Amino acid sequence: MKRWKKAAAAVLLACAAASAAPVPVAAASAVQKLLYGAAAMLYVSKYYSALDDGAQLQFLGECQQQTGVYEDAAADARVQGIYQQLKSTGEIKRDYEIYVAPDEEINAFMSLGGVMCVNKGALDSFDDGELAYVMAHELAHGEERHSVSGVKKRVGLTTALNIYLSDDPTIGSVLLANIAGNYVSNAVFTKDQEKEADDIGFDYLVKAGYNPGAAAASMAVLRDRYGESSPTGIKAVLAPGNHPATTDRVNKNIKRMYEYSGDHVNVKDGYITVNGKKAFQGVALAGYTGEERTYLAAGRLAKLYHDGQVTEAAYDGSDIVCGGTSIYTVSAGEDGAAMAAALNAGITKK
Repeated sequence: MKRWKKAAAAVLLACAAASAAPVPVAAASAVQKLLYGAAAMLYVSKYYSALDDGAQLQFLGECQQQTGVYEDAAADARVQGIYQQLKSTGEIKRDYEIYVAPDEEINAFMSLGGVMCVNKGALDSFDDGELAYVMAHELAHGEERHSVSGVKKRVGLTTALNIYLSDDPTIGSVLLANIAGNYVSNAVFTKDQEKEADDIGFDYLVKAGYNPGAAAASMAVLRDRYGESSPTGIKAVLAPGNHPATTDRVNKNIKRMYEYSGDHVNVKDGYITVNGKKAFQGVALAGYTGEERTYLAAGRLAKLYHDGQVTEAAYDGSDIVCGGTSIYTVSAGEDGAAMAAALNAGITKK
């Protein structure tokens, strides 16, 4: 921690050198005091922005010390591959350090410095599309610099003024570094920022070519495991008071998928609908819940509509196929021909 504090102090000194030195406020007017407060918060913001830009390796070390590292080449290759596919869209401008932690809880977080931690539990619980959405959500936090604004709010005006007016910048560096250290792996985001990250994350997901239904599916997996909230602290997935209710996030992602499809494909009351016509719902198979399979099947169809590649659906004896794509694998007890016919009732609807 000492080396990290020294690095933070160096950043603070650099910021201080670039700032005008404050003057005493003993005789300041009310307006002048407001201006001092604004200057102090700007000073703190510049400090954390500089830290976010220039202390990635320090934060990587801090995060890995807190969470541990899951030493598995296949797991690392999987998250790096998903990251590169998301980044290939050109929408993600920063470079991030991403690693896997051994925790079995479903979780991922973005720290200051552009460091993302993904738990082994997330890899075990999600397919690649679902994991891509969770990672895209965290990348959106990084791109929007939500960690900077979040940590800054934890400082408070009085502390900011004391730091700004101090004759000894090392005191300020210790205080600000300690505050940042307390939020390395804990949520500092507002509900509005979480909603923004969900929205931007969906955009990253579909532009990278992943199934648009994976966004709703991933949130359904979280809700099955944790209900509408989750453990707190370092294991927090949906920190109470910070994230919207999980059902709301499922529904918002269904709406995003519907709009992405050109208002053709939806999921209502657990059933896929096409152009307002009820088609079918998925059943559990191969580790997927029925709800997951419903969202993923709807997502594949939504992508076909978005790309203008929809044709009439057909049942080939094992899969329901549309536009040359397998939409859904039929399991024992399901009537694939009837399901394809129900899809076509919507697809062919004038």
